[in-house]
Amino acid sequence: MSAQLVWELVKKNNAFIRKSVNHTVFSAEPGNVANKHSYKYSGLANRGATVDVAAAEGAVVISKSSKKGKLAGSVCKKNARRTNFAAAAEAQSAGRPDLKRAAQARASALSKGIRKSKATAASQ
Repeated sequence: MSAQLVWELVKKNNAFIRKSVNHTVFSAEPGNVANKHSYKYSGLANRGATVDVAAAEGAVVISKSSKKGKLAGSVCKKNARRTNFAAAAEAQSAGRPDLKRAAQARASALSKGIRKSKATAASQ
């Protein structure tokens, strides 16, 4: 199936849609680095190559899926600057340079959140 047909099928109703009080629509699907419910950022419709940035046990996991659906990625634990660079490199190598800034922003926010949670845990 083409990506546009898949988007037309899932844009009105899927399990990942999150609607807020002021009628803003977000998406929680894997591979959606901006969490916006749109065709450009959709991880469901753009199966060809997607970039996913997620947090897991004190680290930021950056993964990309190829056209065959296989995941490949890296885990960044310590340095936020390296995490940003890795997110940009994964987006570029996945063939989606338009997602470079969104992947960097998400990696930066996750790195900051991990850093703060470690600081509060150490003080207690």
